Amino acid sequence: MKQSLRVTFLELVAGVVLGGCMLLLGSWVGAKLGSGASSGWGDIIGALFGSVLAYPVGFVAGMWLVAWRLHFPHSLWRGIFGAVLGLLLVLLLAEPLRLNRDSRVMGTLLYLVPSVAALFGFNQSRAVTPSFPRRREPTP
Repeated sequence: MKQSLRVTFLELVAGVVLGGCMLLLGSWVGAKLGSGASSGWGDIIGALFGSVLAYPVGFVAGMWLVAWRLHFPHSLWRGIFGAVLGLLLVLLLAEPLRLNRDSRVMGTLLYLVPSVAALFGFNQSRAVTPSFPRRREPTP
């Protein structure tokens, strides 16, 4: 249990660090792509959109690097699914729960909920299917 908690903490730290690097890269690329908008806000919107999409990618990649290096059991696809589901959950519930009334709450949840969901899904062990012995055919 102690080893599992230590590895999970290392996954969290690596996910935050690599996610932060991807956030910077994603916001820079998003700002460059959105800079041609006629309203003048395209670079800011592009930077926000790029960072929100790039952070979960970096977070899951950081967790995967730690688990791969330490040979710790993990589920990469469940981690990716958790990150996407967390992001969609925040975006879909922003208006009904009035999360978008305060930009600090919305900004925090856009990075926190996908990270927690990805960490939870990533550390769910894969289902082990029991292997049943083959039935022997009777000898004549």
